[in-house]
Amino acid sequence: MDYHRNHHARELFDGIAAQYNWVPDLFSFFQYRRWRRYLVANLQAGPDSTVLDLCTGPAGVAMLMARTHHCRVVGVDLSPKMLSRAQHNISKNGLTGQVPLVLGRAEDLAFADESFDAVSVTFLLRYVDDPESTMREIIRVLKPGGRLLSLEFGVPSNPVARALWQVYTRGMLPLAGALVSRGWNKVGAFLGPSISQLYQSNTEDSIRESWLRLGIEDVQVNRLSLGGAVVMWGAKERVTEDSGR
Repeated sequence: MDYHRNHHARELFDGIAAQYNWVPDLFSFFQYRRWRRYLVANLQAGPDSTVLDLCTGPAGVAMLMARTHHCRVVGVDLSPKMLSRAQHNISKNGLTGQVPLVLGRAEDLAFADESFDAVSVTFLLRYVDDPESTMREIIRVLKPGGRLLSLEFGVPSNPVARALWQVYTRGMLPLAGALVSRGWNKVGAFLGPSISQLYQSNTEDSIRESWLRLGIEDVQVNRLSLGGAVVMWGAKERVTEDSGR
């Protein structure tokens, strides 16, 4: 199996972990917080639920889920330095028992079938070689009826907004990243082209159709911040005697 994108992702995120608590908010003009709140608001979970948060990073989404829905959240990430930052944040917020962390890859999850009541995925697809196979593995660990949620960057469809987005992601973002650190300079240079590439090879409609093929029902999509972010969610189909599955 080709781990090239995984290796690249680990290098990128290990290099920016120290500043991840504040830089995404700043570089997104404080829209990142709004995207996370919207994602978490669409989670259906309660005190008896166990949720999987993939690409947990410094555990911002995981902690917000735990506080909002009073559920247990298992955070998974492939970057050791991100998980170290996450552990610091979780401890500081008194959530150690509620948000355990696991080092791992979305393509090969170390969990049994149907282990989680809900699964959240943030900014994953640009870092895997086979998006559909990865989503199949993610859906494997989701219980029937459980909700799958995804947050990804998007490309604005409005021509004016898209032109401004191009100028920002191709020109301003790499320069802004360079002011923070060498790691953020790399991320700033990588981000815009990688988002464009994703939506050339995996359009919003094709990702939605993939979810449907893999057994996710009632798939809904909402674009935020003029299309700069895309939130998608749906529920894993329940097995019934009539369906024979």
